[in-house]
Amino acid sequence: MTQPSRVALAAAYVAICVIWGSTYFAIKVGLVSFEPYFYAGVRYVLATALMIPIARRQGAAFAGPVRRWLPAAAVGVVFVGVCNGIVFWSETRLDSAFAALLVTTSPLWTGVLSPPFGSERRLGGAGWFGVAVGFAGAALLLAPSASPTFDWTATIAVEVSVVLWVLASLFVRRIRRDFHPLALTTVQMGAGAVVLLLVAVARGQYLVGPVVPEAVAALLFLVVFGSCVAFSSYFYLLRHWDASRVASSTYVNPVVAMLLGWSILGEVITGRMIVATVVILIGVALVLRAQR
Repeated sequence: MTQPSRVALAAAYVAICVIWGSTYFAIKVGLVSFEPYFYAGVRYVLATALMIPIARRQGAAFAGPVRRWLPAAAVGVVFVGVCNGIVFWSETRLDSAFAALLVTTSPLWTGVLSPPFGSERRLGGAGWFGVAVGFAGAALLLAPSASPTFDWTATIAVEVSVVLWVLASLFVRRIRRDFHPLALTTVQMGAGAVVLLLVAVARGQYLVGPVVPEAVAALLFLVVFGSCVAFSSYFYLLRHWDASRVASSTYVNPVVAMLLGWSILGEVITGRMIVATVVILIGVALVLRAQR
């Protein structure tokens, strides 16, 4: 394998840190015009169409009987159709920064749920202490006074989506060697897009207001950067770095989301949100350290 340049690796890492952190902001902007499920569905339909030629240029093949791809499609229904759909919907009730902070518990749930899936990574005493610290921070974040736009239904829905995302991720570990990573991602996005658009059709809602230029720009950003560029950068890094090093980008994503929500959308960042985030990230750091 050709040794990549440090500049290329650094650029890819910065891309996933900044782009995925800014997707929460882009979702919020687009929701002024688009119904959440329609918005998410269109995003992934367009992203799938763009990813197919990209994946093929990288050597990915989509051959084989349909049943071979059913596990990948099923994961896509959970990842994109359910989990991403919930995030899009939740931002109709929550600030984008607060929604991003709720997702920071993902590594904690991974640590808790990995053993039943036969993971070789055991937490040990230090790891379980990190889980306790992280969930203490999550409890602080879930207090109604943590955010000016706190909504119990949307907040719990996001946390449920995090758990489902982790469970699907653990399942993906069993099937990922059967597919090229970009082919797996493309099929997942396509399957999830179908579910999202079906939900939009069932609800009979597509637009919630005039289609303003800002909403179109946000949609294009999510399609090109939030999906194609970010996923391509992510899998490029996984070819050359270990997974835990790549996953460290999750420390940066909520910070980017908070800064954009506060500086551009005028979202309020409370002291409780900051303290809770710091406590959660301390717990995440302890868990990741224990899993090494």
